[in-house]
Amino acid sequence: MNLSPSTLAPELRQALTELAKNSPLVIALDFDGTMAPLVNRPEDARPLPESAALLMELGTLPGVLTALISGRDLASLRTVYPEPRPEVLIGSHGAERVVPPRLQTAAQQIELNAEQSQLLRQVTEILSEVSANFVGTTLEYKPASTVLHVRQATDAIGELALAAAQQQLQSLPGLRLLAGKAVLEASVLNATKGQALQWLREVTQSKAMLFVGDDVTDEDGFRSLSQKDLGVKVGSGSSVATQRIQSPAALPETLRFLLQTRRDLQILNE
Repeated sequence: MNLSPSTLAPELRQALTELAKNSPLVIALDFDGTMAPLVNRPEDARPLPESAALLMELGTLPGVLTALISGRDLASLRTVYPEPRPEVLIGSHGAERVVPPRLQTAAQQIELNAEQSQLLRQVTEILSEVSANFVGTTLEYKPASTVLHVRQATDAIGELALAAAQQQLQSLPGLRLLAGKAVLEASVLNATKGQALQWLREVTQSKAMLFVGDDVTDEDGFRSLSQKDLGVKVGSGSSVATQRIQSPAALPETLRFLLQTRRDLQILNE
């Protein structure tokens, strides 16, 4: 496979080369804004075909496990990500988990208690009123959260809607507000991608991990990484990730480089 000429930064190529030397190796990717370009309607998102194909190919290599880790709930993730999919699916920022039997650990589903269910109903009522007052805003309903989307609104209306929602929700006890790109998610659970990655590290006994994400909620994941791991931020904005690519369109080359490097190392070790 010819990787030249490469547009990857030399520092990223070096970091990927070092990462490829580790086994077991976990490759965990965010979906929206990472595997799939951001779109106005969440239901219209799809992974870039080349990224999806390369991730599946990486998952066939010895000592490599692939995972999707998304803020979407698993039902939504399965809808927008056709089969075949990576071995591990983590949804709702880590609150939902599906794993292969060989990991010998139980899947995790969302089960709200009565207090959480009541809080979610209250949150949904508040956000419904907010959305009704601002043209172009929409709601997304998840098992443990309700999300206000403003991507289809004008910038001015979107900012006003997010501010109104934040103001009305911030005093509710037991609620976690997650501000992302043109969204505000109000969750009755405290799951984070950082916690999910730590769990994934434990159940796989991985020596190193690649995590790629684009949004504010992915920073929890980046902060959880160890010195042997590699965090890659997609797009602009401040981040604690040590490496960066410009957009989801740059992900295929990143995965292709890792795939070929891993294969080359296996050949050398045979």
